[in-house]
Formats: sequence, structure tokens, C-alpha cells
Amino acid sequence: MKKIFVVLGIAAMMALPMFAVDIEITASDGPVTVSVPDDLVNIVNSNRALIEEKLKENNINKSELENIASKVTDAYKDIGSSLGTTTPYTTARNGLNDFSEVLSNAIPNSQIQQNVWANSWIGYLVQVGNGKFCPRFGLGVNVGAASMDMKPIKSTSSAFKMDLGGLPDLLAMPTVTADLRLGGVKVGDFALPFDFGFTLTTLNSSKLGLDSLLKHVTFDYFAIGFDIRYCVWEPKVLDTKVSVGAGFYYTKGKVDVNSDDASAGLNFKSTNFTLNAQISTKLLFFRPFFGTRFMFTNSSTDWYAKGIKWNNILKADNRQIIEAIDNGLLPSNFEGGASGFKFRPVIQGGFAFDFAVIDLTFSASYDIPSNVFGGAFSLRFSL
Repeated sequence: MKKIFVVLGIAAMMALPMFAVDIEITASDGPVTVSVPDDLVNIVNSNRALIEEKLKENNINKSELENIASKVTDAYKDIGSSLGTTTPYTTARNGLNDFSEVLSNAIPNSQIQQNVWANSWIGYLVQVGNGKFCPRFGLGVNVGAASMDMKPIKSTSSAFKMDLGGLPDLLAMPTVTADLRLGGVKVGDFALPFDFGFTLTTLNSSKLGLDSLLKHVTFDYFAIGFDIRYCVWEPKVLDTKVSVGAGFYYTKGKVDVNSDDASAGLNFKSTNFTLNAQISTKLLFFRPFFGTRFMFTNSSTDWYAKGIKWNNILKADNRQIIEAIDNGLLPSNFEGGASGFKFRPVIQGGFAFDFAVIDLTFSASYDIPSNVFGGAFSLRFSL
């Protein structure tokens, strides 16, 4: 009797009432072609060795397997009403892959909200031999965000009846940055019209008090970066400056979604090298600026779905199916990953208000190929 329950579970994976695909599996007495729902082709292929091992171990022949598969089909006829989709595995996998792409777009755009200065070049930190003493530097706090499409995560959760509360379709990936910028060096007539910026970010949704809003969604985020700018033109008109530069950022983090019936998540890393150009001017205390960035990003994402409780999801009361679930014959863990390089041209601009040593900066950006918007606000002490 036990071997019948084992094979009933195997057949159950092949019996969802969707578009069927013929697939060959080796029973105890040789290969046999059975109809597998297209939603589960990948599952069967991934678990082929285990399935065939159990068929052999329990001496299930071709005829028995075909007969059992036919009888189990009816047990899954109502899967569409039990779940939010008739293709849960495909929906979940596509949702996680799509959200991986969302993150690969949002992360680099959240990085470039950090350490944004309206002044295209802040001046010299050190001047020697010219009778001047006016060190240029600044430090403060920057709050930014990049748009993040949550529809892939919502489709994944609906596949497994995961309650995400009122999670909206669009969220912002935030950054809260402590940043510092130091000016260049001038010794007599020898000048290095550079400035250098440093930034550090660490975010945890629980520590930010977002649990009530995001409910089952949590995230943890860390980024560090620096940039260097060189002033290529400084006409004596309205404090106008033009600079070019480069930056580098490293980010790692994770997003987790948990409920009573399943959990899913993504772990990610991203490196971002940027080439920048910016122009700014000043009218009294108002300083507008405009710039472009060319981002060269390399990102990797590992995603998972685990601990899937099929008996809760399917609301199964068929003892054969419950036996199959208890024996682990409906896979409860899936995982995958993606990595890739992408070039992203971005436009960025905004304005600042300079009040003595206080600098208030507002900026916005748009990643053209990825259609991602970003923005930031900074409050700094600067000389």
C-alpha cells in the first residue's frame, strides 16, 4: 500500500488540468510516456532522478504508473479555485525572475541618489602660498529613492495565496546616506581642481519601522561608494562651473517575503561604475544644476521559494494527496538566479538653496532604458 501512495504523489505532479506535455519517464520495467502539465515540466525534469529512483524502488511498472496518473487527475481539477492561478509554479518562477530584473534596475538608480551636490565643484580644501584660507568641504545627510515595480512580487504571492496586505504596485527603494565631500589642493600656481565624495548607506526595514506597511515583506540593504570630480571650466559668470568625473558603488542586500504557507526572497549584489558630467550656476542663493551619468552596472541575484506547504495551499483532504505531500513528493523548495551587465544612460538635475553654511539640495533622475525615476533631498553643512 505504501508504494501506491508514493507513486500517487509522483503522478499527482503530472495531473494538473492544464495544457499537457508528453514527457518520458523510466518506470521499473522501462521508459513510458506520460502527460505532464506544462506548468510542471521543469519540476519533473529537475526531480527526474528522484522520481525514477522511487519508481524502481517500489517496483512500479509502466502500466501501474499510467493507471495511477489517470486516477489522480481528478484530484486537481479545482486547483484554479484553490490557488490564485492555475499555473502556480510558472507564475512564481516568472514573478521572481521579473522582480530580479526590477531590483537590478532599482539598485543602481538608488545608488546615484547618494552624495548629489548641486555645486559642480566645491573648490579647494587646501591652498598654500597664495595668502588665502578658505577650506572647502561639506558633510550631511541625504535621503533618496528609486522607483520599484512590485507587481512581480504580488503575482508570486497570489500564486501561493500569500497575503501581502495592501502592498501597492509601485514602491520606492529608499536610501538614507551619510556623505562627505572634500575639495582639491592648490599650492602657489599649481592647482588640482578636484573634489572627492564618500558615501555610506545601510537600511533595514524593521529598524525603519516599516513592518506595519510592508507586512510580510522585509529588506536589508548596504552600500558604500565614492566619486571624484574635476572642474574643466569655471567662467567668471554667476559662479558657473562645469565638471566631469567618475564614481564607484558597491551594494548588497536581500528582500524576503514570508507567510504561513510559503516564503520567498532574493539576495543581491551590485557594482556600479559611473562616468559623470555636470554644469551648475548660481543666482543669489539659488543654484540650479543639470548633468548626465553613464552607468556600467554588474548585478547578480539569487532567488528562492521554500517551505511551501502544499496541504494548506491546495486545501487537500484527499488522503492520497496528503500522503504524497507528507513524503515530500510535491517539491517545497525552488531556487534560481540571474546575473548580468548593463549600460544605463541617466539624466539628472535639480537645484539647491545655499544659506551661509547650510545647503539644501533637491534632485531628480531618470534612467532612460530602464524607465526608472529617482529623487533625493540633502541637508548639509558646507563651506
